[in-house]
Amino acid sequence: MRPLRLSMQAFGAYASKETIDFTELGAERIFVISGKTGSGKSTIFDAISFAIFGRANTNDREGFSLRSHFAKAEDLTEVTLEFLLRDVRYLVRRVPQQDVPKQRGEGFTTVTAKAELYELDGEQEKLLATSVRDVGAKMEEIIQLNVDQFRQILMIPQGEFRELLVAESKEKEAILQRLAHTHFYQLIENQLWDRQKELEQRVRLLREKVAGITLGAFDEEALVGKTTGDLEMMFSERIKAERETGAAMQIQVDLAKQKAEIAAKNVTLAEGRLAEWAELAQLRAEKETLTEQFSQCDQEKRVVDLARKAGAIIDQDALCLRLKQQLDEAKQEQQRALEALQESEERLTQAVLEMGQIKEVEPSYVAWIKEKEQLQAMEVKVTRALGLQQDMARDREQKQALEEKLGLLQAQEKDCLASSEYLVEQVRLVHETRVRHAEVKQEHGEWKQQEAVLLSEIDSWEQKAVLQAELVQLEIDSRIVEKASREAEMRSAELDAKWQKEQAAMLAATLVDGEACPVCGALEHPKIATQSAIVTKQEVDAAREMKIAKADALKKIAMQVEQKRWQIEQIPISTEESLAGLKAKQLEYSRGLTEKEQERLKMEAFFEETRDIEDQIARNKQQQTELAVLKGKQQEALEVIRKAVDTAATTYTLLLEDVPEAFQDTAHFYKQQEKLTAQIADFEARKKSVEAEHNSAKEQQYKAVSTKEVTEKAAEKSEMALATQRTIFKEIMVANGFADYPTYRQAILTAEILEEKERWIRDFEQQYHFVSERLKAMEARLVESKKPDIQGLQQLDREAKQEYHEKAEQWMAQKETIRKITALSEQFLAYLGETSEAEKAYADVGYLADMARGKNERRLTFERFVLATFLDTILLRANGRLKKMTNGRFQLIRKKEKSKGNVQSGLELEVYDEYTGLERHVKTLSGGESFKTSLALALALAEVVQEMSGGISLETMFIDEGFGTLDPESLEMAVECLLETQESGRLVGIISHVPELKERISTRLEVTATNHGSTTKFFTQEQ
Repeated sequence: MRPLRLSMQAFGAYASKETIDFTELGAERIFVISGKTGSGKSTIFDAISFAIFGRANTNDREGFSLRSHFAKAEDLTEVTLEFLLRDVRYLVRRVPQQDVPKQRGEGFTTVTAKAELYELDGEQEKLLATSVRDVGAKMEEIIQLNVDQFRQILMIPQGEFRELLVAESKEKEAILQRLAHTHFYQLIENQLWDRQKELEQRVRLLREKVAGITLGAFDEEALVGKTTGDLEMMFSERIKAERETGAAMQIQVDLAKQKAEIAAKNVTLAEGRLAEWAELAQLRAEKETLTEQFSQCDQEKRVVDLARKAGAIIDQDALCLRLKQQLDEAKQEQQRALEALQESEERLTQAVLEMGQIKEVEPSYVAWIKEKEQLQAMEVKVTRALGLQQDMARDREQKQALEEKLGLLQAQEKDCLASSEYLVEQVRLVHETRVRHAEVKQEHGEWKQQEAVLLSEIDSWEQKAVLQAELVQLEIDSRIVEKASREAEMRSAELDAKWQKEQAAMLAATLVDGEACPVCGALEHPKIATQSAIVTKQEVDAAREMKIAKADALKKIAMQVEQKRWQIEQIPISTEESLAGLKAKQLEYSRGLTEKEQERLKMEAFFEETRDIEDQIARNKQQQTELAVLKGKQQEALEVIRKAVDTAATTYTLLLEDVPEAFQDTAHFYKQQEKLTAQIADFEARKKSVEAEHNSAKEQQYKAVSTKEVTEKAAEKSEMALATQRTIFKEIMVANGFADYPTYRQAILTAEILEEKERWIRDFEQQYHFVSERLKAMEARLVESKKPDIQGLQQLDREAKQEYHEKAEQWMAQKETIRKITALSEQFLAYLGETSEAEKAYADVGYLADMARGKNERRLTFERFVLATFLDTILLRANGRLKKMTNGRFQLIRKKEKSKGNVQSGLELEVYDEYTGLERHVKTLSGGESFKTSLALALALAEVVQEMSGGISLETMFIDEGFGTLDPESLEMAVECLLETQESGRLVGIISHVPELKERISTRLEVTATNHGSTTKFFTQEQ
């Protein structure tokens, strides 16, 4: 990244717009920035850093404090930087958040932070980002450095030049972490640690599962002292024994099943024979019942015969009934015709009466018409008077509304004056609250830091308490395992001694007096060993294996105890206060923070409510002016409307002078006019209706007379036809054997009933025949058989089934036992294999995790190892320049010895002094020596970072550090190193007051301070 132009406005020491054109350097690659103290030299570096990252080059300068005190109120603080990166020109413009005076009224308004980034192609500007966040992200993407890396290797601010050189190991680690992005290696350490804890938990769970499976299969006493091989053998033997028991049970179940099937078959046969005996009894009873129903069958046959005869004459009977119905209907029509004739005569009489009444009212009708004509002549005056009356009412309402509105304006004017006083008081409160808000914000930050420290201490205490509890449990387990190990060792020694004695006794049994002993060669055997107890080789081997297993377990738990103690040592506790005290303090801070946050939120809510208070004051003043104008207009309008009301009243009185007093009331006038109109219309309508009714009544009477004659003739014709058909019916009825009409009607049956009776007769005859034949066959079949003893057979069946079910349940229970034991055995073997694999993985990952987290001889973590390698590379480059600047006297060396205690080391720097042949700490260097060493380290750091990050372009370097600590010779060598750097194309800018440096470097940027702000200008040696 190479700067081309930098523009600053109202920024730091620069009041108006100040532009530094770096292209004026031409081919020069190194220049000095000089000027008086406080003139704004470091501000140039702040402006470049702010333009790129939105942050000044020093930590103690923030965006709101960058505004120039020399700047005019209308000038915004703004920084613009045009730079070249990988042959592409960019332009970035930033405006920090700032408070500027309001254009109208008093007070300040806050301008929010803004940022823009462009890519320049000739005169064209391509917008890349427009928000502060987007510009920041895009700039880091383009430059591939963050602000911390930029400060360390490209633009080194005052006071931080020696930071990397003299920093302690922990501080240096933080610096190098930012530069080399080694947090990825820290993630690897954490992942290994998490994986170790996961595997440890898995091993513990698998061991618990194996123990649970064995306890589910065997008694706890049987498991004492058993190895995994013993447990496998126990599972195998248990499964074999249970399967043999199950096979014997299955044979018994099969026998019981056969016995139960035979008993069930006997019961089924007996039930079938009993069903036949029951059927025989039922058939005999059924035949007896059918015999009793013979008389009923004969009666039903007679009823059916009479019904068939009645059906032959039913059509003639129906014809007579139909003719009788027609005669009744004809007589009803005749009666209705008589009633209609009577009604029409009464209607005609009433119509004639109403015609007479109409003639009596006609004189009144004529008078109504005359009175209506008189009212029409007066209607013009009355109508105009009514209009004036309405205008007066409207004007009076308008007058009242204007008076009310005028009163309202006066009240508003009074409220506006009161509101003005309130707003002035609110402005005073806002200023006081802003001061308190800043205090609360600062207190909140300080308390937040204290709470974070307390939380860290509490977390360390709690972690240590958990680990100590686990350590206590491990120590208890260790004592138990140690005791078991001693017992196993004693048991093994005891069995081994017995085994040796037994072998000696067996050998002694083969000795013969006079023959040499195969052990000692003696011919006499005065004290022969005797066999006291029988001990097998298997028991001796098992005891030895148990001793080895217990010893291994003891070693393993001892390692766990040591590891737990180491974990406890790794937790730093920086205070002697108790956990309860820390928690009480933390709770107190938490409550205090909550109260301060609530106070801050209330104040910010108050700020939000009063954000536009200045505008409210301006609006209040404007409202007072507007109310005064409106008040004057309302008073003028009220005077106009009063005059209009008086004029209308005078005209109204003149119009009604010739109108009778009764009709001067316009409401009464129009009411009377409407009444006359209604009376006339009612009379005319009634007259028309009465005449129409009279004509209709006459026509109705004529039609009623004609209808009466027609109905009388129809009734006579129907009566004659009925008499003829009744004579024919009586002759047919007597011929079919019916004495009278009731006897005939009684014999009639519906088709459904007749069919039902015939079907009943058929079914009865068929059922009687079937029962008789079935009874005859059943008696022949059972003539020689006896009833079986069904209860005895059922008892035998129940006993056989009970026996079968009991044996089957026992067999199923045994099968379930076999299944469970087999499943437990399979689970045991599976979990045993998983446990072995998990323990191996735990051992491997645990070793890696311990090594990565610094549990090694050098107490060096994985990340710190990478940082040490990174630092070694930097030192290799730095020593080349340092030797040149010190004539080969000094050489930087990374201290590799382990520090005392648990403190991590590996990043401390020492310097080897060729004059003394000894190594010493870099803090022992003098000011000049320290500066040369820091300069060599900074130049090397820039080179290494650029090489490690291939896309980074480090074409510029700025140093804000004095060279006054150097003697002339050292200054010359330092300048030579910087000149070598600029020969590679890098632009180097140095802030310095040293005259020799100004003489040695031909180009300088002079910063001149005035009482109106600072200015800048480039000078060459010729100038």
